[in-house]
Amino acid sequence: MSKVRLFLLSSVTMVAFAANSWFNRLALIDPNNDPISFTLIRILSGALLLSFVLLADLKASADANFSWVRSLLSAAFLFFYALFFALAYVRIEAGTGALILFAMVQLTMIVGSYLKGQRLARGEVAGFLLALGGLIYLLLPGFRGPTVGSLIFMVVSGVSWGIYSLLGQLEKRPVAATARNFLLATPLLIPLFILLDFQLTSHGWLWAVLSGSIASGMGYVMWYITLGYIKTSTGAIMQLTVPAITAFGGVFLLGEDLTARLLIASGFIILGVLVKTVSK
Repeated sequence: MSKVRLFLLSSVTMVAFAANSWFNRLALIDPNNDPISFTLIRILSGALLLSFVLLADLKASADANFSWVRSLLSAAFLFFYALFFALAYVRIEAGTGALILFAMVQLTMIVGSYLKGQRLARGEVAGFLLALGGLIYLLLPGFRGPTVGSLIFMVVSGVSWGIYSLLGQLEKRPVAATARNFLLATPLLIPLFILLDFQLTSHGWLWAVLSGSIASGMGYVMWYITLGYIKTSTGAIMQLTVPAITAFGGVFLLGEDLTARLLIASGFIILGVLVKTVSK
């Protein structure tokens, strides 16, 4: 894949990731929408869309690279990511949630990269420090912080997504793998659905379906494709752009504040990603 196509693909993927925060927050800001009900519809929507895509590609359905262990692990971490993601967004702003989420994704994937024997060159270290510095600056005292419960939920979600991404680098057929992950994750929500009352408004249904089918289903396919062409550390640093994208979207879609701190931190994050991307 050419660098231009890879850049465009990864850019669209990062926007899709940010859209998940917007859709979750747009739904769960309303107390009449239950986060577990939202997560169930989100995963079901992604599974339904990707099933049709999978059926259209019979060769992918008979994937020789298929591993039940890897697929079950991926499904479990997809489930944990989506569930705790929704639980956190009941009481956390979109930009703040994305910052915590992808800080943990960053840490998880960098650790995974180290364990796989990948080492960062000097330029890559500089890019990493610039991006991480921007993230830390945005979370310094004076920034509106989350509740302890929301913080814990988002930390669990971020670690789960980081591990899901690491497992995704082992997949040769991203569409088939993503479809299986969604299908296998769906039964994990059924006990929760039985025990708790299903509660979604009409707009809650809309945001859940958009989050599951477009931002998650198609977004994760694009991410799995991207992971096949980049290093683990590069994928980790790329995702640090998502908090900035999410925060700016939160200003226009959710009425969250646009501050000088957000602008400066976003500049450092984007600069860090650029330095990391052009370095060897």
